Amino acid sequence: MKLGNDPRSALVLTRLEQAVLGCFADGLGPAGALLRAQVAQARVVSRSHSGVGFVTRLDIPETLPGVPPEAARRLRAVHAAHPQLREPAEFLVEFKAGRLASIEAFCHAGMWPADDAGFTVGPGSAG
Repeated sequence: MKLGNDPRSALVLTRLEQAVLGCFADGLGPAGALLRAQVAQARVVSRSHSGVGFVTRLDIPETLPGVPPEAARRLRAVHAAHPQLREPAEFLVEFKAGRLASIEAFCHAGMWPADDAGFTVGPGSAG
């Protein structure tokens, strides 16, 4: 089990995080382009693991336009299946002043899988 900041992990968005954020962008409709631009320039500040998930905190340049609050409020959780989990994992995002601030992931039963590569992210599950 990984707890706290993992000093071995590179502070870049993982493939899983990128796929999940792509689903969130799809759920934003026309405002999805704004989120995609933010993701492209996101800097990972920290990633902490709880054993049942993780929280990745991000810094987005203030020069990028924010996602309108009404669009961000419409977003729902994104879910992803993994062979080691009985139920899909859930992903949430947080915005501050229209900018992506964090992505949080957790599983409802069991421990977070050691290998993120086994996840299948459901298309359109954020809308």
